[in-house]
Amino acid sequence: MEFSEFVHTGPETLAGRLLRRFWQPVACSHELSPGQALPIRILSEDFTLYRGDGGTAHLVGNRCAHRGTQLSAGWVEEDCIRCFYHGWKYDGAGQCVEQPAEGESFAAKVRIASYPVKEYLGLVFAYLGAGEAPSLPRYPRFESSEISLDVAGLKRICNYFNNVDNSLDNAHVRFVHRRHRDAAEDHVVLGDPIISVEESDWGIRRYVKYPDGKDLTFFFGMPNINFINGQVVDPVIKRADVMVFKVPVDDENHIHFEVRAIALSGARGRAWIEERRALRAKVEEDRPELVRAILAGKLRLSDIDPQRIDFVMLEDEIAQTGQGRIAVRGNEHLGRSDRGVFLLRKIWERELRNLAEGRPLKTWTYRPDMVPTYPEG
Repeated sequence: MEFSEFVHTGPETLAGRLLRRFWQPVACSHELSPGQALPIRILSEDFTLYRGDGGTAHLVGNRCAHRGTQLSAGWVEEDCIRCFYHGWKYDGAGQCVEQPAEGESFAAKVRIASYPVKEYLGLVFAYLGAGEAPSLPRYPRFESSEISLDVAGLKRICNYFNNVDNSLDNAHVRFVHRRHRDAAEDHVVLGDPIISVEESDWGIRRYVKYPDGKDLTFFFGMPNINFINGQVVDPVIKRADVMVFKVPVDDENHIHFEVRAIALSGARGRAWIEERRALRAKVEEDRPELVRAILAGKLRLSDIDPQRIDFVMLEDEIAQTGQGRIAVRGNEHLGRSDRGVFLLRKIWERELRNLAEGRPLKTWTYRPDMVPTYPEG
C-alpha cells in the first residue's frame, strides 16, 4: 500500500474514512462561549461549530442551504443559528425551522448536515463518520478532583502523520529536546535506550529501558492518540500525564490537541491554568513564522528564549515540518530505534487495507490500567 494512503484525510480517502470512525476533538471548550459560532476545518472539510445560549455545543454544515453563504457569520439564537444573508434559521440537528420572506415556508423540507457532539476533558469532540456514533472513550486518570486540566489546541504546519509517527519515536528526545533537564540527563548519563513495542487492545504499548535500569512505559491509542508522562517547562509543575490527539485540518496542517493532568486543584489550579493560557496566547501566533525562518536558515533555535511556553512544541515543529509538510517516506532508512514507527505503520496499513477490501476492522479499547510510567528521581 502506498504511504500516500496514510496522509490524505478527505471524506473519500481511506485514512479519512478510518479517522471518521472515531470521535475526534474539534475545539477546546474554553474557546467557545455561549452564543458564539466558529468556522472550523477538520479532515479537509468545513463545518460550523456553535454554542447555544444555554451552553450546549452543536456542529452543523458550513453553509446555509438557501444561497450557500458561510453560516458561522450569522447569529446564535437560543439553541439555533440564523444565517447572516437572509435569516434562515437552523436547529442543532441541522433542520431549518424558519424562513423569513417566504410567504409559504418550506422549512420542513430543508436540512443541512449535523454531527454528534460531546464535551469531555475540556475538549469538544465530534463524530464525523457514517451511522451511529460509538461510545465516547473515557480516561479516568484525567477525571480526578485532585487535578486541573491544562487544555490546548496548537496549530501545526505539517501533515498530521508526521506527528503521529513521532508518537512512537523515543530516540529523538535527547537530540531534539536536549536543552531540557530530562533529555540532557539521558544524553550525558544514561546513553541509548533499548526500545520495545507491542500491539495492545488500544494501539501500541511502548517500553523504554535505559542502561542504568530506568524504565518508561507509554501508550499509543489508535488511530491518532498519544498518552505519555512528559516534562512541563514550568518552575512549579515538573511532569504531568498528557493525552495528545493529532487531528488533521487538511493535508498540510493539523491541530495538536493536548490535555495535561496538573497536580493542582481548586483556586490554585484555576490560577495556574489561566496564567498558562495567557502565556500561550502570546506565543501561538508567531511559532509558524519562527519555524519557517529556522528551516530557511534565517534564524537559529539558539536565538529563541528556551523558557517560551511552547519551546518543546517549537522543537518538534522544526523536526517534523523539516521532513516536508508531507514527508517523503520512500527516502527513509529505518533502524533499530524505529521499531515503534515500523509497528505503527504496519497496523495502519493493515486497518486501511481491511477497510478498502470491506473486511472487519479491529475494535480498539482503552483500559484504565493503560497509564504511562516514569520513575521519580
